[in-house]
Amino acid sequence: MGVQPSPRLPPASRRGLLLSVPLLALPHVPRRAKAATPAPILDQPMQRLRLPQGTVGRDYVLLQLKLGGKGPFDFVVDTGLTAEMITPHLRQVLGIPPSRQRLETGFGAGGSVLGAELVELKDATLAGADGLPLPPLTAVVTDFIQEHMDPAHDPVEGMLGQELLSLFDLDLDFRAGRLRLYRPGDGVAAAAAAGLVEVPAAVLNETGVLGIRATSPAAAQRGGQPFVGILDCGASFSALNWKAAVLAGLPPKGDAAYNTRERGVAIVGVDGKPQVLPTTSVQFSFAGAPHRAEGGGGLRFDPPPAGWRPWDPVTAAVGELPVFSLMLGDGSRPYEGPAALLGLDVLSQRRVVISAGAGRSGRARQLWVSAT
Repeated sequence: MGVQPSPRLPPASRRGLLLSVPLLALPHVPRRAKAATPAPILDQPMQRLRLPQGTVGRDYVLLQLKLGGKGPFDFVVDTGLTAEMITPHLRQVLGIPPSRQRLETGFGAGGSVLGAELVELKDATLAGADGLPLPPLTAVVTDFIQEHMDPAHDPVEGMLGQELLSLFDLDLDFRAGRLRLYRPGDGVAAAAAAGLVEVPAAVLNETGVLGIRATSPAAAQRGGQPFVGILDCGASFSALNWKAAVLAGLPPKGDAAYNTRERGVAIVGVDGKPQVLPTTSVQFSFAGAPHRAEGGGGLRFDPPPAGWRPWDPVTAAVGELPVFSLMLGDGSRPYEGPAALLGLDVLSQRRVVISAGAGRSGRARQLWVSAT
């Protein structure tokens, strides 16, 4: 039978997007907090989509959407997705006619959805914020593994990506079990008032997906180079490619520590084919703003502020996921540098506030995270 992997994992995300040169030198644009803490547009208990028993990672986050006066429908919140996704079932329920538009570039952690149908979602509102109409949204029509994952939320009818999420400051308060949406700038002010730490972040390219300078505490202590860390709450677990693993101080590829028979996972992509990868314990942190070392040396990075504690160690997959080379490529050549997905096993440890991107110039974004 060959290698027997651990229980299957849901795909990290599926994306339909244009690709451009990634931003690796992430800028840091400080912002002063407002004097008063503003109220959110939406503040509700965080609903979670339970993973199958024995699965690695943490439960997905759900948000409900009403469409055309119907619903509400459950959607997975996915910061690693460009636009939205809906199931063929939801398209049928909404009576959306066939579309000639097709996805020209589409992929997930282990496969492709090239040629998937693109449709427009009209008359969308957030459940709990009915007085706040949303602009028309673009959605890919496709089945996905989370659709029938949890009997308590069956079916899940889609995923919400950056097209919608970037309209708001998104507050994922995992410790309090709350999901909040703020008007742009208000969530950042609330995060600053609550004492969260600002983590330098940026839009990586035209996907709208956000990244940070990720590292490990050991690598940061010795002045090592950070790597691109993609913020992906559509991934239940975290993963690194081999170059990032080396920078994080992990054993190199082929080391006996990576035994897929004992410590492997099978990541199932859009095409349904599992990709077996080894796993290992990893602790993530972040690096601050870059600057040139004295005497003409290489780049050095500011450490996190005093009081910051690295995220707790997680069990992460290590390997060459297609998402890294395709998402971070320049459209003609695949990205071959160090990269990681920071999934819900990392993000769900604390409160995370992601600033809105709609209407903003440049690639800098504000990301705020609880210090401990």
